[in-house]
Amino acid sequence: MDIKYISLVNLIMDREVVTELIQSELTVEKLSKQLERIAAEGPDRKKLLSDLEQLREMLGGPGASARVANAVWISLQGGGEAR
Repeated sequence: MDIKYISLVNLIMDREVVTELIQSELTVEKLSKQLERIAAEGPDRKKLLSDLEQLREMLGGPGASARVANAVWISLQGGGEAR
């Protein structure tokens, strides 16, 4: 079985959103280069922020965790209407 990604972001999006610098690929130079790409205003940063917003929507948007927790709580209480 081939694993394409190890980053949770990349796994969920099923494409490379964040650069994965794994083991020997992680060097000060490579990390610095990646941080410079996303820290500075420009197309790389804009694309990353757009991709992360898309990820957030895929995960249910703001409040998704609270809604799921509430639904689970209601279910454990024997049904009823979620808040």
